[in-house]
Amino acid sequence: MWTSLITLIALVLLAAIGAAVAVALATTDHQRAQRALTLLEILLGALFNSSGMLAAVIHLHQAGLL
Repeated sequence: MWTSLITLIALVLLAAIGAAVAVALATTDHQRAQRALTLLEILLGALFNSSGMLAAVIHLHQAGLL
């Protein structure tokens, strides 16, 4: 159960990152591209945040997956 939940969260984050990259690169509106870059920074921070990774490792260990 935990594996599928963690996988689903990772896939949602990756899909959101892909959409933000596509909007930032494809749009001609400067403000929209700026908002997409801001969202991209937030999503990448959530994905690669060290404290978030530590919490994920602890939860995976408690679930018996590590």
